[in-house]
Amino acid sequence: MPDAVVLAGGPPDPAIAGAMVPKAFALLAGRPMVDYVLDALRGAGPIGRVLLVGPDPLPVRLAGGVDALVAERGSLLENVAAGLEATGGGGAVLVVAADLPLLTPQAVAAFLEAAGRIEGEAWYAVVRREDVTGAFPDVRKTFVRLREGTFTGGSVVLIGPAAFRRARPAIERAMRARKRPGDLARLFGARTLLRILTRRVTIAELERRAEAIAGIRARAVLCPHPELAIDVDRRETLDVLEARFLRRPRPVPAREGEFDAL
Repeated sequence: MPDAVVLAGGPPDPAIAGAMVPKAFALLAGRPMVDYVLDALRGAGPIGRVLLVGPDPLPVRLAGGVDALVAERGSLLENVAAGLEATGGGGAVLVVAADLPLLTPQAVAAFLEAAGRIEGEAWYAVVRREDVTGAFPDVRKTFVRLREGTFTGGSVVLIGPAAFRRARPAIERAMRARKRPGDLARLFGARTLLRILTRRVTIAELERRAEAIAGIRARAVLCPHPELAIDVDRRETLDVLEARFLRRPRPVPAREGEFDAL
């Protein structure tokens, strides 16, 4: 039963959350987005402890939903490292972004069950375009076309501390190179990059290349749950989700000013 680490750190995001509030705490139907993520993890059976990497102190309303608060360190990878180290174990840990307000216990359990059937050291959720657009046609996402179909990445990863430490240098190189074609070609190899650009590459090829670069067996986990991939990276997405939530029975709203201190 893996522990879960929720990444709720980061600088204030005025475009999405307003004022001086980090994106994870942007209100959706009266509740911070991270609150929905915590509910989903708590409702998923195969989860141990829930740790949150974020600002200290947490609002009282959220503090009761986590087993431990880990002080954020700055960058995304630094926060991932802090969360994994705080678990104190060597097994795989479920790392989840805090801006997945549609996440459900069923989606979490399905991802973990599917990952458990695949041998590897790191597992990354991917979702087919038709599953995303069929359920959420008004949410914009970036898709990649591979030989097996067209996919988007989820914001859920299962990885152990040791595997992350080995892979971190390669991840950092990939993040630096993502907007520089020449650096990407050197990192992935010209042949692989060409096959990506011509949409001929397969998932297995990408997994093998990732293993060669990062030194870990990373595996894509195909999931039919689009909630794993509906992250809020622009104000437009939050507005679309707000409209959806307004058509549902509303949850108990946050007290006025409760999150102003973040």
